[in-house]
Amino acid sequence: MEKSTHNNLIEPRSFIDNTALIVPADTGACGHYRLLQQAEMLMTAGKTVTITSPGRFHGVRQSSTWTQRICTEKMLNSVWKFKEVTGSKIVIDYDDLIWKYRGERIPDYNWTKSRIDLDGNTKAMRELLQYVADDVTVSTDTLKKSISEFYPADHIHVIPNMLTYREWGFKPRAYPQERTFYFAGSETHFSNEKKMTGDFSENLARYLQNQKVITKHIVPWFLNPIKSYKACPLNRYARDFYEETKDAKFIIAPLADNLFNRCKSHLKYLESCAVGRVCLVSSFDGGPYEGAHEYQKIPVDATQKTIEFIVERAEANYVEILKHQYWYLSHFWLDNNLKQIGDVLGLSDQKVS
Repeated sequence: MEKSTHNNLIEPRSFIDNTALIVPADTGACGHYRLLQQAEMLMTAGKTVTITSPGRFHGVRQSSTWTQRICTEKMLNSVWKFKEVTGSKIVIDYDDLIWKYRGERIPDYNWTKSRIDLDGNTKAMRELLQYVADDVTVSTDTLKKSISEFYPADHIHVIPNMLTYREWGFKPRAYPQERTFYFAGSETHFSNEKKMTGDFSENLARYLQNQKVITKHIVPWFLNPIKSYKACPLNRYARDFYEETKDAKFIIAPLADNLFNRCKSHLKYLESCAVGRVCLVSSFDGGPYEGAHEYQKIPVDATQKTIEFIVERAEANYVEILKHQYWYLSHFWLDNNLKQIGDVLGLSDQKVS
């Protein structure tokens, strides 16, 4: 009898070690920027990673499972049972304040307020998260502080939002001289139904009413844009964002001063850096845009006169601000920051650059 060729195969146990299952919450921005692009980059780096459709947990003999936004009692108990059955290490990611922290609630202008049970989430996470999650990943330091009130801080890892070269590695281009503003955002930032300016201060909203503005996805009730682009699939978003901002001198990233927004990330700023357009950001203590150039920050309490001064100063120092943006972006390319993710998921036996 010939010697079996199966002797050279890896033993089944080795398929368990150093493997990860990635279970996104959705295929939108939340799932894409926090889990899916990371999974794809880990695969590129030679890691054994399996991606499921949103919310679909199954055992593939993985040593770790990375998922996101597990916050309700039902969800936490389901993942706990999955953990007991599979023996997999569980890592849960959170990128928004969807539980109560220091009494803060989701702002009234944010349409998701009616869809999220903050009290229920808080109670469930306080009681169960320590048993379900072996580690937690978050996008900001403020989110870490909030979760550490009911979960061990040394098991919470801050992994900022990042971009990939493949999607966002655009070459620098000339910028227009005409003053034009671009805004891409949903009704998480304002409310057309309630006629609330939301993350736009009233002075900023009034200022922009007299300016040339381009919008994407949905038009805020207080603006009259010269052009409005339709929403697009996420796999086309980066390219569309690049093309749609070619005639815009500034990108607007407004946020109101509240704890919910202090937990938000700098993602819109990174996207603006990548397409080579100066991003004018709302500035307040503890906000996500504290790393921006001082000349592109608009205080949340700025008068229209102050806003005009800041815009004029940004125009006069446009190239300097762009250089700062490219420098800032250089620290947040996912391609160069995979090691921390690999370590958390237990994939660090092989080198991850």
